[in-house]
Amino acid sequence: MQSLRHIVIEHLFSIGIVALVVAGILLLLRDSHGLPPEEERAHRFLQIDSVDYTSQLDRALFRDAYCDIAGASLAKADSVLGAIDRRRIEEFTNPELKQGGERKTLTWETAAEILPMFAAFAAVYVIVLLVTVTAARTLALYRFVRRQSGRWSALRRYLASVERGGMAAAISHAGLLVNAFLRGVAVMILFSPSYVVAYALRTRFDTDNALFMIVLGVFTNGVLITLSNKFSTLLDAESRKGYVQTGLVKGLRSSYELGRSRGISWMSLLRPGRRLQGHVLRDIYCNAEIQLIPALKEHAAFMVTGLVIIEMALNIKGHLCYAMLQHILYREYDLVLLIAFGIFGVVKLTELGADVWHWLLDRRYTNDV
Repeated sequence: MQSLRHIVIEHLFSIGIVALVVAGILLLLRDSHGLPPEEERAHRFLQIDSVDYTSQLDRALFRDAYCDIAGASLAKADSVLGAIDRRRIEEFTNPELKQGGERKTLTWETAAEILPMFAAFAAVYVIVLLVTVTAARTLALYRFVRRQSGRWSALRRYLASVERGGMAAAISHAGLLVNAFLRGVAVMILFSPSYVVAYALRTRFDTDNALFMIVLGVFTNGVLITLSNKFSTLLDAESRKGYVQTGLVKGLRSSYELGRSRGISWMSLLRPGRRLQGHVLRDIYCNAEIQLIPALKEHAAFMVTGLVIIEMALNIKGHLCYAMLQHILYREYDLVLLIAFGIFGVVKLTELGADVWHWLLDRRYTNDV
Protein backbone atom coordinates (compact mmCIF):
# COMPACT_ATOMS: atom_id res chain seq x y z
CA MET A 1 0.00 0.00 0.00
CA GLN A 2 1.31 3.46 -0.90
CA SER A 3 2.10 5.83 1.94
CA LEU A 4 -0.18 8.81 2.46
CA ARG A 5 2.72 11.16 1.77
CA HIS A 6 3.40 9.50 -1.57
CA ILE A 7 -0.27 9.80 -2.57
CA VAL A 8 -0.42 13.51 -1.73
CA ILE A 9 2.89 14.28 -3.48
CA GLU A 10 1.77 12.42 -6.61
CA HIS A 11 -1.41 14.48 -6.95
CA LEU A 12 0.24 17.79 -6.08
CA PHE A 13 3.01 17.07 -8.58
CA SER A 14 0.49 16.54 -11.39
CA ILE A 15 -1.28 19.80 -10.44
CA GLY A 16 2.08 21.58 -10.47
CA ILE A 17 2.95 20.25 -13.94
CA VAL A 18 -0.38 21.43 -15.35
CA ALA A 19 0.07 24.79 -13.59
CA LEU A 20 3.45 25.27 -15.30
CA VAL A 21 1.94 24.47 -18.70
CA VAL A 22 -0.93 26.89 -18.07
CA ALA A 23 1.51 29.60 -16.95
CA GLY A 24 3.51 29.15 -20.16
CA ILE A 25 0.40 29.45 -22.31
CA LEU A 26 -0.70 32.55 -20.37
CA LEU A 27 2.67 34.19 -21.07
CA LEU A 28 2.28 33.45 -24.78
CA LEU A 29 -1.24 34.86 -24.77
CA ARG A 30 -0.08 37.98 -22.93
CA ASP A 31 2.62 38.57 -25.56
CA SER A 32 0.08 38.09 -28.35
CA HIS A 33 -2.21 40.82 -26.95
CA GLY A 34 0.18 43.55 -28.09
CA LEU A 35 -0.48 45.56 -31.25
CA PRO A 36 1.73 45.26 -34.34
CA PRO A 37 4.58 47.86 -34.31
CA GLU A 38 2.95 50.12 -36.90
CA GLU A 39 -0.42 49.98 -35.13
CA GLU A 40 1.28 50.64 -31.81
CA ARG A 41 2.96 53.78 -33.20
CA ALA A 42 -0.34 54.95 -34.65
CA HIS A 43 -2.02 54.46 -31.28
CA ARG A 44 0.68 56.53 -29.53
CA PHE A 45 0.51 59.36 -32.08
CA LEU A 46 -3.27 59.55 -31.67
CA GLN A 47 -2.74 60.40 -28.01
CA ILE A 48 -1.18 63.76 -29.03
CA ASP A 49 -4.08 66.16 -28.53
CA SER A 50 -2.42 69.09 -30.30
CA VAL A 51 -2.42 67.38 -33.70
CA ASP A 52 -5.61 67.38 -35.83
CA TYR A 53 -5.18 64.60 -38.36
CA THR A 54 -8.15 65.85 -40.39
CA SER A 55 -6.27 69.11 -41.12
CA GLN A 56 -4.02 69.08 -44.18
CA LEU A 57 -1.68 71.60 -42.51
CA ASP A 58 -1.27 69.43 -39.39
CA ARG A 59 -0.69 66.38 -41.55
CA ALA A 60 2.04 68.17 -43.53
CA LEU A 61 3.69 69.38 -40.30
CA PHE A 62 3.51 65.86 -38.86
CA ARG A 63 5.08 64.40 -42.02
CA ASP A 64 7.99 66.87 -41.94
CA ALA A 65 8.54 66.45 -38.19
CA TYR A 66 8.48 62.67 -38.43
CA CYS A 67 11.02 62.67 -41.27
CA ASP A 68 13.36 65.01 -39.33
CA ILE A 69 13.11 63.27 -35.94
CA ALA A 70 12.98 59.63 -37.10
CA GLY A 71 15.23 60.12 -40.11
CA ALA A 72 12.63 58.39 -42.25
CA SER A 73 11.61 58.93 -45.85
CA LEU A 74 8.42 60.65 -46.98
CA ALA A 75 7.03 57.26 -48.01
CA LYS A 76 7.55 55.95 -44.46
CA ALA A 77 5.87 59.04 -43.02
CA ASP A 78 2.90 58.55 -45.37
CA SER A 79 2.72 54.90 -44.25
CA VAL A 80 2.50 56.03 -40.61
CA LEU A 81 -0.23 58.54 -41.50
CA GLY A 82 -2.13 55.74 -43.28
CA ALA A 83 -1.88 53.60 -40.14
CA ILE A 84 -3.18 56.54 -38.08
CA ASP A 85 -6.15 56.95 -40.43
CA ARG A 86 -6.97 53.24 -40.22
CA ARG A 87 -6.75 53.34 -36.45
CA ARG A 88 -9.11 56.34 -36.28
CA ILE A 89 -11.66 54.58 -38.49
CA GLU A 90 -11.39 51.42 -36.38
CA GLU A 91 -12.04 53.38 -33.19
CA PHE A 92 -15.42 54.34 -34.64
CA THR A 93 -16.33 50.93 -36.10
CA ASN A 94 -14.76 48.32 -33.79
CA PRO A 95 -16.93 47.72 -30.65
CA GLU A 96 -13.89 46.48 -28.76
CA LEU A 97 -12.23 49.89 -29.05
CA LYS A 98 -15.25 51.84 -27.78
CA GLN A 99 -15.65 52.88 -24.18
CA GLY A 100 -16.58 49.81 -22.13
CA GLY A 101 -15.97 47.42 -25.02
CA GLU A 102 -12.30 46.79 -24.43
CA ARG A 103 -11.15 43.21 -24.15
CA LYS A 104 -10.33 42.06 -20.66
CA THR A 105 -7.00 40.46 -19.96
CA LEU A 106 -5.69 38.57 -16.96
CA THR A 107 -4.89 41.10 -14.26
CA TRP A 108 -5.19 41.15 -10.49
CA GLU A 109 -8.50 43.01 -10.89
CA THR A 110 -10.04 40.48 -13.30
CA ALA A 111 -8.74 37.59 -11.19
CA ALA A 112 -10.40 39.17 -8.14
CA GLU A 113 -13.69 39.29 -10.09
CA ILE A 114 -13.44 35.58 -10.91
CA LEU A 115 -12.50 34.41 -7.40
CA PRO A 116 -15.94 34.85 -5.71
CA MET A 117 -17.66 33.11 -8.63
CA PHE A 118 -15.17 30.25 -8.45
CA ALA A 119 -15.68 29.92 -4.69
CA ALA A 120 -19.47 29.69 -5.19
CA PHE A 121 -19.01 27.11 -7.96
CA ALA A 122 -16.68 25.00 -5.80
CA ALA A 123 -19.09 25.17 -2.83
CA VAL A 124 -22.01 23.97 -4.97
CA TYR A 125 -19.84 21.18 -6.39
CA VAL A 126 -18.78 19.95 -2.92
CA ILE A 127 -22.40 19.87 -1.75
CA VAL A 128 -23.50 18.06 -4.93
CA LEU A 129 -20.70 15.52 -4.45
CA LEU A 130 -21.56 14.83 -0.79
CA VAL A 131 -25.30 14.60 -1.44
CA THR A 132 -24.78 12.33 -4.46
CA VAL A 133 -22.51 9.93 -2.59
CA THR A 134 -24.80 9.79 0.45
CA ALA A 135 -27.94 9.34 -1.65
CA ALA A 136 -26.33 6.66 -3.84
CA ARG A 137 -25.12 4.74 -0.81
CA THR A 138 -28.50 4.94 0.92
CA LEU A 139 -30.41 3.90 -2.19
CA ALA A 140 -28.08 0.95 -2.81
CA LEU A 141 -28.40 -0.22 0.80
CA TYR A 142 -32.18 0.06 0.64
CA ARG A 143 -32.35 -2.01 -2.54
CA PHE A 144 -29.95 -4.60 -1.11
CA VAL A 145 -31.91 -4.92 2.14
CA ARG A 146 -35.17 -5.32 0.22
CA ARG A 147 -33.69 -8.10 -1.88
CA GLN A 148 -32.23 -9.86 1.14
CA SER A 149 -35.62 -9.75 2.86
CA GLY A 150 -37.31 -11.28 -0.20
CA ARG A 151 -38.90 -8.10 -1.59
CA TRP A 152 -38.03 -7.67 -5.25
CA SER A 153 -38.76 -4.87 -7.70
CA ALA A 154 -42.32 -4.10 -8.76
CA LEU A 155 -41.70 -5.28 -12.34
CA ARG A 156 -40.21 -8.57 -11.20
CA ARG A 157 -43.10 -9.21 -8.81
CA TYR A 158 -45.58 -8.40 -11.57
CA LEU A 159 -43.94 -10.79 -14.01
CA ALA A 160 -43.83 -13.50 -11.34
CA SER A 161 -47.55 -13.05 -10.61
CA VAL A 162 -48.38 -13.23 -14.35
CA GLU A 163 -46.34 -16.39 -14.67
CA ARG A 164 -48.23 -18.01 -11.79
CA GLY A 165 -51.76 -16.70 -12.38
CA GLY A 166 -52.02 -15.82 -16.05
CA MET A 167 -54.22 -13.02 -17.42
CA ALA A 168 -56.35 -12.71 -14.29
CA ALA A 169 -53.27 -12.06 -12.18
CA ALA A 170 -51.98 -9.58 -14.78
CA ILE A 171 -55.17 -7.51 -14.41
CA SER A 172 -55.36 -7.73 -10.62
CA HIS A 173 -51.71 -6.76 -10.15
CA ALA A 174 -51.76 -3.90 -12.68
CA GLY A 175 -50.73 -1.54 -9.88
CA LEU A 176 -47.31 -3.17 -9.82
CA LEU A 177 -46.93 -2.47 -13.53
CA VAL A 178 -47.85 1.20 -13.02
CA ASN A 179 -45.36 1.36 -10.16
CA ALA A 180 -42.63 -0.08 -12.39
CA PHE A 181 -43.50 2.39 -15.16
CA LEU A 182 -43.26 5.39 -12.82
CA ARG A 183 -39.91 4.16 -11.52
CA GLY A 184 -38.69 3.83 -15.09
CA VAL A 185 -39.75 7.41 -15.86
CA ALA A 186 -37.86 8.58 -12.74
CA VAL A 187 -34.72 6.77 -13.90
CA MET A 188 -35.04 8.36 -17.35
CA ILE A 189 -35.19 11.80 -15.73
CA LEU A 190 -32.11 11.00 -13.65
CA PHE A 191 -30.25 10.10 -16.84
CA SER A 192 -31.45 13.18 -18.75
CA PRO A 193 -28.71 15.54 -19.97
CA SER A 194 -28.17 18.51 -17.68
CA TYR A 195 -28.76 21.15 -20.34
CA VAL A 196 -32.14 19.62 -21.31
CA VAL A 197 -33.43 19.73 -17.73
CA ALA A 198 -31.98 23.21 -17.19
CA TYR A 199 -33.65 24.65 -20.29
CA ALA A 200 -36.94 22.92 -19.46
CA LEU A 201 -37.09 24.37 -15.93
CA ARG A 202 -35.47 27.79 -16.28
CA THR A 203 -38.75 29.57 -17.10
CA ARG A 204 -40.68 27.90 -14.27
CA PHE A 205 -38.38 28.32 -11.30
CA ASP A 206 -36.03 30.86 -9.80
CA THR A 207 -32.88 29.56 -11.43
CA ASP A 208 -30.65 32.21 -9.82
CA ASN A 209 -30.53 30.05 -6.73
CA ALA A 210 -27.85 27.81 -5.26
CA LEU A 211 -30.46 25.25 -4.17
CA PHE A 212 -31.70 24.94 -7.74
CA MET A 213 -28.15 24.34 -8.94
CA ILE A 214 -27.60 21.66 -6.29
CA VAL A 215 -30.82 19.84 -7.14
CA LEU A 216 -30.00 19.84 -10.86
CA GLY A 217 -26.43 18.79 -10.18
CA VAL A 218 -27.56 15.78 -8.13
CA PHE A 219 -30.43 14.60 -10.31
CA THR A 220 -28.85 14.83 -13.76
CA ASN A 221 -26.14 13.04 -15.76
CA GLY A 222 -26.97 9.66 -14.23
CA VAL A 223 -24.14 9.80 -11.66
CA LEU A 224 -26.49 9.12 -8.76
CA ILE A 225 -27.99 6.02 -10.38
CA THR A 226 -24.63 4.83 -11.72
CA LEU A 227 -22.98 4.99 -8.29
CA SER A 228 -26.02 3.40 -6.66
CA ASN A 229 -26.03 0.49 -9.13
CA LYS A 230 -22.29 -0.01 -8.72
CA PHE A 231 -22.52 -0.04 -4.93
CA SER A 232 -25.53 -2.37 -5.05
CA THR A 233 -23.55 -4.78 -7.23
CA LEU A 234 -20.63 -4.64 -4.80
CA LEU A 235 -22.95 -5.39 -1.88
CA ASP A 236 -24.37 -8.41 -3.70
CA ALA A 237 -20.88 -9.70 -4.49
CA GLU A 238 -19.67 -9.26 -0.92
CA SER A 239 -22.75 -10.97 0.54
CA ARG A 240 -21.74 -14.21 -1.20
CA LYS A 241 -18.23 -14.35 0.27
CA GLY A 242 -17.08 -16.73 3.00
CA TYR A 243 -16.61 -14.19 5.78
CA VAL A 244 -20.38 -13.64 5.82
CA GLN A 245 -20.94 -17.26 6.88
CA THR A 246 -18.14 -16.90 9.41
CA GLY A 247 -19.88 -13.85 10.90
CA LEU A 248 -23.16 -15.74 11.16
CA VAL A 249 -21.42 -18.58 12.99
CA LYS A 250 -20.00 -16.02 15.43
CA GLY A 251 -23.51 -14.86 16.25
CA LEU A 252 -23.90 -11.66 14.18
CA ARG A 253 -27.47 -10.61 13.48
CA SER A 254 -28.69 -11.52 10.00
CA SER A 255 -32.30 -10.30 9.87
CA TYR A 256 -32.93 -7.78 7.07
CA GLU A 257 -36.41 -6.68 8.15
CA LEU A 258 -36.59 -2.91 8.00
CA GLY A 259 -37.64 -1.16 11.19
CA ARG A 260 -37.35 -4.24 13.41
CA SER A 261 -35.22 -4.42 16.54
CA ARG A 262 -33.25 -7.44 15.30
CA GLY A 263 -33.28 -6.23 11.72
CA ILE A 264 -32.20 -3.00 10.02
CA SER A 265 -33.25 0.41 11.31
CA TRP A 266 -34.13 3.15 8.85
CA MET A 267 -31.43 5.43 10.24
CA SER A 268 -28.79 2.78 9.60
CA LEU A 269 -29.37 3.29 5.87
CA LEU A 270 -28.17 6.89 6.29
CA ARG A 271 -25.36 6.17 8.78
CA PRO A 272 -24.49 2.53 8.26
CA GLY A 273 -21.02 2.61 9.74
CA ARG A 274 -22.15 3.32 13.31
CA ARG A 275 -25.66 1.87 13.41
CA LEU A 276 -24.95 -1.59 11.99
CA GLN A 277 -22.80 -2.79 14.87
CA GLY A 278 -23.47 -6.46 15.56
CA HIS A 279 -25.10 -7.06 12.16
CA VAL A 280 -23.48 -9.01 9.34
CA LEU A 281 -24.41 -6.19 6.94
CA ARG A 282 -21.74 -3.99 8.54
CA ASP A 283 -18.95 -6.24 7.29
CA ILE A 284 -20.58 -6.45 3.87
CA TYR A 285 -20.97 -2.68 3.76
CA CYS A 286 -17.39 -1.92 4.84
CA ASN A 287 -15.87 -4.22 2.24
CA ALA A 288 -18.10 -2.83 -0.51
CA GLU A 289 -17.49 0.78 0.50
CA ILE A 290 -13.73 0.57 0.12
CA GLN A 291 -14.22 -0.71 -3.43
CA LEU A 292 -16.66 2.08 -4.29
CA ILE A 293 -14.30 4.96 -3.44
CA PRO A 294 -12.20 4.69 -6.64
CA ALA A 295 -15.41 5.15 -8.65
CA LEU A 296 -15.68 8.68 -7.23
CA LYS A 297 -12.53 9.59 -9.12
CA GLU A 298 -14.11 8.32 -12.34
CA HIS A 299 -17.31 10.34 -11.87
CA ALA A 300 -15.87 13.59 -10.47
CA ALA A 301 -15.30 14.95 -13.98
CA PHE A 302 -18.89 14.05 -14.95
CA MET A 303 -20.31 15.97 -12.00
CA VAL A 304 -18.16 19.02 -12.72
CA THR A 305 -19.08 18.90 -16.41
CA GLY A 306 -22.75 18.70 -15.48
CA LEU A 307 -22.49 21.85 -13.35
CA VAL A 308 -20.58 23.65 -16.12
CA ILE A 309 -23.29 22.82 -18.66
CA ILE A 310 -26.09 23.76 -16.25
CA GLU A 311 -24.57 27.18 -15.51
CA MET A 312 -24.07 27.87 -19.21
CA ALA A 313 -27.59 26.68 -20.07
CA LEU A 314 -29.22 28.77 -17.35
CA ASN A 315 -27.36 31.82 -18.68
CA ILE A 316 -27.21 33.51 -15.29
CA LYS A 317 -24.95 36.53 -15.07
CA GLY A 318 -22.53 36.27 -12.17
CA HIS A 319 -21.99 32.50 -12.37
CA LEU A 320 -18.53 31.19 -13.15
CA CYS A 321 -19.37 29.22 -16.27
CA TYR A 322 -21.54 31.99 -17.70
CA ALA A 323 -18.52 34.27 -17.32
CA MET A 324 -16.34 31.65 -18.99
CA LEU A 325 -18.77 31.49 -21.93
CA GLN A 326 -18.64 35.27 -22.29
CA HIS A 327 -14.85 35.23 -22.23
CA ILE A 328 -14.87 32.59 -24.98
CA LEU A 329 -17.19 34.72 -27.12
CA TYR A 330 -14.96 37.78 -26.68
CA ARG A 331 -11.81 35.68 -27.27
CA GLU A 332 -10.38 36.47 -23.83
CA TYR A 333 -8.61 33.16 -23.79
CA ASP A 334 -6.28 33.88 -20.88
CA LEU A 335 -9.28 34.27 -18.56
CA VAL A 336 -10.89 31.16 -20.05
CA LEU A 337 -7.70 29.23 -19.37
CA LEU A 338 -7.59 30.45 -15.76
CA ILE A 339 -11.17 29.30 -15.13
CA ALA A 340 -10.53 25.95 -16.83
CA PHE A 341 -7.45 25.42 -14.66
CA GLY A 342 -9.51 26.18 -11.56
CA ILE A 343 -12.10 23.57 -12.57
CA PHE A 344 -9.29 21.08 -13.24
CA GLY A 345 -7.99 21.80 -9.75
CA VAL A 346 -11.39 21.00 -8.25
CA VAL A 347 -11.46 17.62 -10.02
CA LYS A 348 -7.88 16.85 -9.03
CA LEU A 349 -8.52 17.70 -5.38
CA THR A 350 -11.54 15.40 -5.49
CA GLU A 351 -9.30 12.58 -6.70
CA LEU A 352 -6.82 13.40 -3.94
CA GLY A 353 -9.60 13.32 -1.34
CA ALA A 354 -10.85 9.97 -2.65
CA ASP A 355 -7.36 8.46 -2.48
CA VAL A 356 -6.81 9.76 1.05
CA TRP A 357 -10.22 8.42 2.12
CA HIS A 358 -9.41 5.03 0.57
CA TRP A 359 -6.04 4.98 2.34
CA LEU A 360 -7.59 5.80 5.73
CA LEU A 361 -10.31 3.15 5.39
CA ASP A 362 -7.83 0.54 4.23
CA ARG A 363 -5.61 1.28 7.19
CA ARG A 364 -8.54 1.20 9.63
CA TYR A 365 -9.91 -2.11 8.37
CA THR A 366 -6.43 -3.64 8.29
CA ASN A 367 -5.92 -2.66 11.93
CA ASP A 368 -9.37 -4.01 12.87
CA VAL A 369 -8.38 -7.39 11.47
